[in-house]
Amino acid sequence: MHTLLGLSSLLLVLLGSALALGLLRRLGGWALRRDMQLVILVAPIVSLTLGLGGLHHFVGRACFMSAPTWDYTLGVALPLTMGGIALGGLALGMIRLVLLAWVMARRSVPAEPQLQAVADALAERLGAARPQVRLCSYDRPLALTYGLWRPTVLLSTWMVRQLDRRELEAVLAHEIGHVARRDYFVIWLATVLRDAFCYLPTSWAAYRQLQHEKELACDELAVGVTRRPLALASALTKVWQQALEGPRIGTALSLLGAGEAIEGRITRLLDAPPASPGAPRTRLFALGAGVAGLAGLVALQAVNVAVLLAPMGCGPAAPLWRVFV
Repeated sequence: MHTLLGLSSLLLVLLGSALALGLLRRLGGWALRRDMQLVILVAPIVSLTLGLGGLHHFVGRACFMSAPTWDYTLGVALPLTMGGIALGGLALGMIRLVLLAWVMARRSVPAEPQLQAVADALAERLGAARPQVRLCSYDRPLALTYGLWRPTVLLSTWMVRQLDRRELEAVLAHEIGHVARRDYFVIWLATVLRDAFCYLPTSWAAYRQLQHEKELACDELAVGVTRRPLALASALTKVWQQALEGPRIGTALSLLGAGEAIEGRITRLLDAPPASPGAPRTRLFALGAGVAGLAGLVALQAVNVAVLLAPMGCGPAAPLWRVFV
């Protein structure tokens, strides 16, 4: 029964996350959708907490020690394995964070004052923190934003040489859009949660959506601040063509978005879609719905514990079971 409790707990998280993913199809506004995707990624923490808390509660109790050998073994192994994977995901995230900062500091130099001034002006218009612009000597397309505490935009020298002034400004606006949305921290956190719960398909689905939609959102921010969708579309086309000609297409994916259909993004830019920030009241409603959903999941998990373990005289609900029975 203890093993069944762990498996049913994971199933409840999986079903709740699947329902939330279905709800996402009806939501508009990038910020609103991102909030819900993060709720889906956070939800498995409920199951992990229940598993580790239950293990702490049950170990040494008569009902647990007298369980069949397979139930006892799996009942201990399942939450410990989940906890080990979660710690591994967190450690991997920290390694990525430190390694990227170290590599970028060694391989890049500050940009010229003129380029930094363009970035500062765009950041002010977007209401974002002013990022430091750095250049790396590289003859392939590369543009990315990083830094938890001090946002930094990194461009390769190819971008500066091959893009004209308006295209480069559009690329900078796109990257500073990531700064305005705090995408680096959000994606780092989402990556940690995805790795921590890599055994759940809903975590991968929410993560893919998050990665996909952040590029579309920043395209819209760039168009809104520059009023030149053709410039960004032209820059994306040049980057994509160069990436296709080279042996390492992955270098362009910082700007293009991993797994993103570039033709679809260019079409959106040519159609000049209006910005969709999402109404604050609607976003608050979605956040409230997410919190309520997590609270409901906790309640269902509590019922799950009571139903499965209380009849055995085990678990925190056992005294109530004895009173009523």
